[in-house]
Amino acid sequence: MHPFDAPHVVHTLPHQLRAWGGQVERVVITVDTRLASAGRYRAGRYEEARTTLFSALEEIQHDHPNLIIDPVSYDAQTREAIGQAFFSRTPDLPDRAFDGGPFYVYFHGLLRANADYVLHMDSDMLFGGGSQTWIEDAIALFDAEPDALFVGPFPGPPRADGSLDPAVHTGFPGLSGVAAPIRIEGPIPAYRFSTVSTRIFMMDMRRFASRIGSLDLLQPDFKRRMRSLAFGEIPRSMPAEEMLSATLASQGLSRIDYLGQGAGMFSLHPPYRTAEFYRMLPELIARIENGDIPEGQRGDFDMNASMIDWSAALAAKRPSARYRKALSQLMRVQIRRLSGAFATR
Repeated sequence: MHPFDAPHVVHTLPHQLRAWGGQVERVVITVDTRLASAGRYRAGRYEEARTTLFSALEEIQHDHPNLIIDPVSYDAQTREAIGQAFFSRTPDLPDRAFDGGPFYVYFHGLLRANADYVLHMDSDMLFGGGSQTWIEDAIALFDAEPDALFVGPFPGPPRADGSLDPAVHTGFPGLSGVAAPIRIEGPIPAYRFSTVSTRIFMMDMRRFASRIGSLDLLQPDFKRRMRSLAFGEIPRSMPAEEMLSATLASQGLSRIDYLGQGAGMFSLHPPYRTAEFYRMLPELIARIENGDIPEGQRGDFDMNASMIDWSAALAAKRPSARYRKALSQLMRVQIRRLSGAFATR
């Protein structure tokens, strides 16, 4: 998480702890306190956000003694440790992906977790079903599936027949030729995927060490490199989830999303941040925990319009609005570059 995540973290972290806190040895909260120059983690009342986040985390920590607050360290010793653990063939690990999104912080969290199995989640992820045996079930699934590097909760509430909506589970951003998920035969809903999202996964760290050992950065294509440079970023790698997904394909490994025993466990991802989302978040969490899921949401991993009005967010995604936002960001970057050039003369 990041200080600017505080408005949702105050609601989502207690929810996540209710879902998972009793199933794990410890909870490591990875907090990236760097102020980014671009993207949604750029400027804007940073110190206030930082104080709000750490105050909330420390208050929650009082009731959860196995919770560790771990600010991300960028010092040389930590960089070397992360490099040795995950990128031994790459001498210099990038801080961010080509588009300015997080990269280094994911591997910082995996290293600091220091466990054979690590359940990683983004700070906004929501969970239904509530199974308190899901991690035990997932470890048994790893044992039964030697080619699974990742196991995850079911991606969205399953439909009545235990299926996914194929329309929302096709393709993968940044990669081509991605195979559709395959349903695994059996009484418990499960699907095999050739990709992994950094939003939510459980990783077998010993299997990573024995089957992969070292990751290779996934270089952006020419168009993405030009875009990255124009916006003041360093185009060294595609996002972590695309790099990890490419690694799965090259090594013949997979991710399995699995409901688990009983009511199981499924994940839901809120794709937008609007005033309506923040207003409704406590109610949405209560509905998900109580199993109050509309039919229109079943089979879909992104929280959709059957649960919340996303009209304001969709309006902001119209091409004209996106172009204006991109142009504004590009102008800020160029002004900052010009200011730096004049200052050094």
